[in-house]
Amino acid sequence: MFGTSILRVAASTRPAPGGARGTLTRHLRKLFIGYCEKSASSRGLREYLVKNAADLARANPSVEFVLVQRPQRTPLLRGYYRASVADPTVNGQQKEINVHNYQASQVGPRIQQLLETSGAKTKGLKRTPVKSVTESARGIWSQFHDEARQL
Repeated sequence: MFGTSILRVAASTRPAPGGARGTLTRHLRKLFIGYCEKSASSRGLREYLVKNAADLARANPSVEFVLVQRPQRTPLLRGYYRASVADPTVNGQQKEINVHNYQASQVGPRIQQLLETSGAKTKGLKRTPVKSVTESARGIWSQFHDEARQL
């Protein structure tokens, strides 16, 4: 579906039982990492995976890591998030980050970003709507309250 060969992390990275004391279950369910074996644009991602893939998988046992070779394609990180009953804004969506021509040192923060976010849609900080507790002094405007005009 995504590429030619698929490498999945060993089954030993299974999470602790859901209700176990002291367990942290991340919102991220699966992290898809697609790269090209020969492309220069994937060099930083390949270097990062060679150095840190095993440690990353051990540090995050509740996340399934899927490494896929995608020949002649741009390197990609895609996070799949759990649907949450408690938080309706988290609805099992996915987020993608294109890591084309990233250095190995730049890939780590992008992976951390996917690991730490909740999966909820990103909300803009500018122009937040004003919500008033009191009613408007002028009332609610409607086109039917205006006088009829002759054209």
